[in-house]
Amino acid sequence: MTEISLLGSLVVTVYVVLGYKKPALAFTTLPAVMCLLAYIAVRTGAWEVLFLLPVLFLGTLVAVAASGRDRQSRQWFHWAAWWLLISITVMLVLGGILTGFSAVGAGYVLPVVFVLGCVIILASLINYGAVSRWTTAINVFSTIGASVRQNLPLAMALECAAPAFEYGPASILRGIKTWLVKGCSLTEAVRRGYPQCPPSAWSMLAAGEKVGQLPGALAAIETDLRSHAVEPRRLRPIHPFYPVVVVGIVLLLATGLLMFVVPQYQAVLQEMVQGELPRPTRLLMAIMETLAHGVRPALVLGLAALAVVGYAILRTARRCRSDRLSLVTRSWDALTWRLPIVHRFERDRSLVPALELLRISLNAGRPVDQAIRGTLDLDVNASFRDRLQCWLEHVEQGQDIAESARRCGIGTAVAWAFDTRVNPGNTPAILEMLEAHHRASYLYRLNLTRYILWPVGMLLLGLMVGFIAFAFFSPVVAVISQMALQVYP
Repeated sequence: MTEISLLGSLVVTVYVVLGYKKPALAFTTLPAVMCLLAYIAVRTGAWEVLFLLPVLFLGTLVAVAASGRDRQSRQWFHWAAWWLLISITVMLVLGGILTGFSAVGAGYVLPVVFVLGCVIILASLINYGAVSRWTTAINVFSTIGASVRQNLPLAMALECAAPAFEYGPASILRGIKTWLVKGCSLTEAVRRGYPQCPPSAWSMLAAGEKVGQLPGALAAIETDLRSHAVEPRRLRPIHPFYPVVVVGIVLLLATGLLMFVVPQYQAVLQEMVQGELPRPTRLLMAIMETLAHGVRPALVLGLAALAVVGYAILRTARRCRSDRLSLVTRSWDALTWRLPIVHRFERDRSLVPALELLRISLNAGRPVDQAIRGTLDLDVNASFRDRLQCWLEHVEQGQDIAESARRCGIGTAVAWAFDTRVNPGNTPAILEMLEAHHRASYLYRLNLTRYILWPVGMLLLGLMVGFIAFAFFSPVVAVISQMALQVYP
């Protein structure tokens, strides 16, 4: 064993131990260390070190994931390691199954059907998880809200209410009770005992507890959660996974016909009149060849897995509100805030909780500056949070509240609500009206966008199917025409 190989083995051992003892440090520095080892191996010619890179990567991920065995204390790097390991395992299993299909000579039909079945099953599980997630959150926060409104001892009330629910909500309520008994605040107990809590609900709870208005904050959380729970059950014109299934089946049929049927027509045309296939058929063959050879299936699966992992890390970072990933969340929020159509959705989504908390704080007799400061803890778009920070700074400097809201880009409607010359003492009622308006506007635009995009998508899907059908029938028509010309000159 060379000195470089010994150094690589030492690095692997150190990072496995470091991944368990200092998971954050090991996870964040792992890419740089792997690149450094790869560079050293290439420069020195110690190619055996390259075989240590997968061991280093997987060993560190396993150690980081093992350090987060307790779900209540997991951080973003624990969740990232878990998601990476799950993605790698799924890709290896799928690769092994597809390799087995190829070894037994199953052709291409069975593997494609298998992949489509896996996609449908995975989509169904994701849909079920999304619906059950909101249902669980409703059960948890409705129980907490009822206990707080009745002034019951919260820890004892949660313990008594837990047996009335299934395993999921029951374990969450008992976990929250455990941290309440240890002396944590309700916000901290929910964060530790309910790691999967929706970030919008947790941020509203934290802000409401900070201003001393837990009942109002819990009522707002229940309203928001019920609107999210009802949305997946709305009647859709077309199931979201219908286009995916249709495209998969069409591509399957197109691949089979191009491999086994079209070459026969091409041979007939060349033998009869030395002719070529029709232009649409040749165009389709070029497109399918590009998809088959130009875009590698492994690359597509890798990009899909990377997208899933990135989305999971982004949601985990937003839920945990980790400062280490503030650059990631701020970059994503800045992108969505500046997109032409998405901007309106992000603005309405951010305004709803901000208006709710402002109304709750003002009803509790809080000063306007404290009410605005509480909105900075909400789960809103980072660009909108910067505007709230600007508004707070202007108000703390003694400037007019309404004019400051207008200058900082909060909105003319919010500025009108705080204009004492137009609405003296009527600000909370106007804020409640604006909150209802923006919530209804968000849901209306969401449904309107869906009902506009689905017909467009179906039209594009129909054009694709029509083009493929025309490309396949064109050679048949060409062969019949040539035969007819030979029989009837």
